[in-house]
Amino acid sequence: MALYNISTRFVALLVFSLLAMSAMTTKADESDDADFEAESGDELTDEFAFLEEGAVVESASRHRQETGLSPSAITVITREDIEASGATTLADLLRLVPGMDVLIGSPILTSIVARLGLDDENNYFLILVDGREVNLELLGLALLEVQIFSLDDIERIEVIRGPGSFLYGANALAGVVSITTRAIPESTSGWATMSGGEIGSMSTGVRASTRLGDWGFSLSGGFDTSGRFHDPHTLGREVWKLRAVAEYTWSETERILVDGGITQAEGVVTAGLGEFHALIKTRSLRLAYDSKSIRAQLYWNHIPGSGRLRAPLNFAGINLATIKPWGFDGHTINGEAQWMLPSFYEPLLIIVGGVGRASYLGSDELLDAESYSDISSTRYHEPGISHWEGRVGAFVHAEYSPADWVTLNGDLRADYNSVTGDFLSPRLAVVFRPADTHFLRAGVARSFRKPAFIETHAHMNVDFPSDSPMTTAASQEAFREFMTRGIGNSNLTNEKLLSFETGYRGEFLEKRLSVSLDIYFNIYSDRISIDEEIDLTPQGLPDLETSSFQFMNKPKADRHIIGSELAVRYSPSKYLSLLASWTYREEIRAREGTTDDETPQNMFILGGRFRTESGLVGSLYLFSRSEYMSGGIPSPEGMLADTSDEYIDTVFLILGKIGWQTSWEHNLKIETGLKLFLPVSPWQAPHFEYSETGSMTTLDGKHYGGDILRRMVTIYMQGSF
Repeated sequence: MALYNISTRFVALLVFSLLAMSAMTTKADESDDADFEAESGDELTDEFAFLEEGAVVESASRHRQETGLSPSAITVITREDIEASGATTLADLLRLVPGMDVLIGSPILTSIVARLGLDDENNYFLILVDGREVNLELLGLALLEVQIFSLDDIERIEVIRGPGSFLYGANALAGVVSITTRAIPESTSGWATMSGGEIGSMSTGVRASTRLGDWGFSLSGGFDTSGRFHDPHTLGREVWKLRAVAEYTWSETERILVDGGITQAEGVVTAGLGEFHALIKTRSLRLAYDSKSIRAQLYWNHIPGSGRLRAPLNFAGINLATIKPWGFDGHTINGEAQWMLPSFYEPLLIIVGGVGRASYLGSDELLDAESYSDISSTRYHEPGISHWEGRVGAFVHAEYSPADWVTLNGDLRADYNSVTGDFLSPRLAVVFRPADTHFLRAGVARSFRKPAFIETHAHMNVDFPSDSPMTTAASQEAFREFMTRGIGNSNLTNEKLLSFETGYRGEFLEKRLSVSLDIYFNIYSDRISIDEEIDLTPQGLPDLETSSFQFMNKPKADRHIIGSELAVRYSPSKYLSLLASWTYREEIRAREGTTDDETPQNMFILGGRFRTESGLVGSLYLFSRSEYMSGGIPSPEGMLADTSDEYIDTVFLILGKIGWQTSWEHNLKIETGLKLFLPVSPWQAPHFEYSETGSMTTLDGKHYGGDILRRMVTIYMQGSF
């Protein structure tokens, strides 16, 4: 009850503060206006420093340009957004992106999706950290909570909403999240943060940076732990991280950088196959070179880990087998470079680039479909897999500006990988500037997602309990051969997306008010999902010779998605920024021509952030998602049992923060306050909890499916110098 009163007063205080600040800023003096204009200027003073308030973007065309000239719909989350938000995780920060669905399945796995149907697989977006791809080859997704940086270490985030394969290749199916971490400052500095709150959440982080002549050094680390929302006493997430960066700068436009880090994470991952308990370590090392016209990087990722799928193989009430725990060891080495060609014709800009990648994944416990069931193989009926994949790609980006009011963009990327072969990803776009701060954009693009290792080659080994009907060695080996036709399918092809879009972006009131409207039509084909074909014997058991359950491309499940995204940001002064957005999206089954009810049609964002000269800082955001049917909830009976659906009515999520910052000598700043995460289900009891990915409870009270989100109040303290 005490925490409820705290959260109620907290929300009331934030609302009052926002209203008060809005009234205050209507009487802002001329000096405030001058400060605001200085903060929102767009002059580059440092080749490696990003500008404030998102006036310039880089990821949409692989070079810096005005945000309005971006040929893709793009959203920028600035450092000030990050500092003022009530987000405690990267995923919650991404809720600020118009049209972005964020689905918490468990404390260690949050899915993001935009411009496609609602899905908790989290493999539609490519995630880049300082240009390094962090999507796991094993799963095809990026664990947003398991990265080598903290929120305090992020300088800005650029989110491309729409296809990105024409510049970034495989897995940029529906977009790209490009995260830029904070640069090493010119003087010695540091920060530290600590927080703790409900559901057993606790986190700490620290960073120290210095420069010695042309050299810069940074060392950071952190720890983060949390229980599960529905059971705080059960471990949901535990993450350790350490990162070191060294940089040598020749000039204002040329540098070389070495970036290395390690993480260790443990937690529960909820997925369509069931519930995984995972222990994952990551080690990464990146060497990067930047100049005005050339960028290149070489990086290595090592991902050892282990997992256990908590999903018995039950059928018709009979316990056939249980999934054995497995360990794995993965390596990826990736090299890429891009070159901005010298200008031989001023209206034309050309960038070319290429990439090569080799990936390995081995396991002594998983089954190799090609050898385990092949009697002629030297590894017949022996577990273990050793799998290599390779990728190469090359792209060209061209911009032609025959006049100040129009820019033509053309992109083409050719990719080849050893799993699905070749793929061409083109983009054509045109951007008009009818007035100084107004932009119109239209384009068409094609992208793809390469199936991950778990979809093509992962086959689980099994144990047989004492009550299993598989009692003989022959029947047990037959069941393991059946498992080689389970989950992985080496015949998969790429998922594909063809997108048509148009957009408008305008700035008013001396750039204090920005309005954007994007409309798109997507054709999503060759979707990949689990397909079950269970044939029965006369005894009522699965026929192991003819049955299978594995990932398949499903042409009959093609989707057409039409939608619009309207966003308005108003900053009446440097102290206050307000945000509102409305997203409409409709997913249509292409074969039947009917609307899919598993995707919410409407999403809203309303709120803002503020800061005062006296040190009061904070934010209050309301996110809403309309009703939908959450499908594919895994059964506690395991992979052979039917999945369930759950109807989820319209829900709201309140994210907020209120804090007080004080300044001391030697540029020391200390801030402390509260953060609020409050789910609200106004038309379904209980009213202050819901599941974003769907969940169920058995008759004996056992919970399965996604986490049930509940209120989380967090107390934090942070300092910097």
